[in-house]
Amino acid sequence: MKHKSFLTFALILVFATTSLSFALTYDEEKKYGKEIYREIIQAVPVNNDPYISLAADSIKKRLEEKTPMPFPITLTIIDSETIDAFATMGGYVYITTGLIGMCDKEEELAGVIAHEFGHVKKRHISKRMEKEKYLNIGMLTTMLLGMLVGGGSTPAAIITSGIAGTQAMELKYSREDEEEADREGSMIADKAGYGGLGSAMFLRKLRTAGADKLLPQYLLTHPYHEARIVFLESMWEKNNVTVEAPLFPYLALRAQILHKSSRVGGDDIIINRYLKDKADPSNNYAACLVYSLKGNADESIRVAGENKTSFRNLFLGEMFINARKFSEAVDVLKPGTEPVARFLLAKAYEGQGKNEPAISTLKEIISYGSVFPEIYYRLGMLYGRTGEEAKGYDYLGRFYVETGKLALAKTNLEKAVSRYGINSPEAKEALQLLDSIKKEKK
Repeated sequence: MKHKSFLTFALILVFATTSLSFALTYDEEKKYGKEIYREIIQAVPVNNDPYISLAADSIKKRLEEKTPMPFPITLTIIDSETIDAFATMGGYVYITTGLIGMCDKEEELAGVIAHEFGHVKKRHISKRMEKEKYLNIGMLTTMLLGMLVGGGSTPAAIITSGIAGTQAMELKYSREDEEEADREGSMIADKAGYGGLGSAMFLRKLRTAGADKLLPQYLLTHPYHEARIVFLESMWEKNNVTVEAPLFPYLALRAQILHKSSRVGGDDIIINRYLKDKADPSNNYAACLVYSLKGNADESIRVAGENKTSFRNLFLGEMFINARKFSEAVDVLKPGTEPVARFLLAKAYEGQGKNEPAISTLKEIISYGSVFPEIYYRLGMLYGRTGEEAKGYDYLGRFYVETGKLALAKTNLEKAVSRYGINSPEAKEALQLLDSIKKEKK
């Protein structure tokens, strides 16, 4: 029920606060996009997996580097088995773990994200709002209530101004919008080294699997799959992929296994697949995840230790942490330099009670805090344990800013400023964050 009431609120919010007779300014798009974003991240579970969060951010950065965008992109991963991706105004892009789990290759996910970049770049969402001038709050509320009372699930992925709603509301993307986003997105993806056919590959897979039929027609955010596939394949005779992404297949497995509400019968299939072909790295990794989830720590460690890929120590370290064997985890994770390995190493140090090494390791990856806010949270807790209260409250405040809990952010940042001293250099950034919170609440 929480999601349903939020859907009503989110859509009413946009239309209630905007005169649809006039074009939205860039500042208005940013404002309304951020308001919707704040509501979404408080109403639906946001992914908190370091592997997935950091990998998705890496894709986003590659794409952003290759094209000028009207807004900086905020990419959010929603923990949902729904297979969807969507954009709202102001540069906010959302993808689900269900979609990530459907991708076999990184270029597929990059193609889907780049498609959403295309919608943002061409400002399709705000233009659809501007076009439908006949809408008013009464009509919108009646339509939403009719849709919601009618039964069925209401996936979080329909919470966008230009995509959500029924056919009668005529707020879906037009064929022209989709074609333009496909063209723009495929060019962005190609420039970033992912080739131009990633989204077409994904759409074909969706069509073949019948996954596009799982949602009722009025919830389909990206219709006309077959025509879009043909259009993209006519644009690109070759798919020139230059980005190497050897870790991606394991991320898709994590999305399939760790982020499912129910795995009834699925665990046995995964274990049997591993037992039939233990040499296959994907089978190996899937099995060690399942064993760990089932609480069979020794088996998960044994299986991870058999992994023959370059990721063996990374996977094994995580299994050691899950089994609370922190010294062993430190030994295998210490040589790793990638952000996920450093984060897991910090967790292992923390498990040992070694707060200082944990803090210094997390500080190495502090630049990823806005992408993976748990870095801020752990720093806040660690500083608190070591008696550095000001820094503890500071990082907890940052964590709550990123996770949309602005009241808690304000409380912690005010405590940080109080303990730093209001005129101290350390308090300056906390005061800036407090000022941004105040402006956002106006």
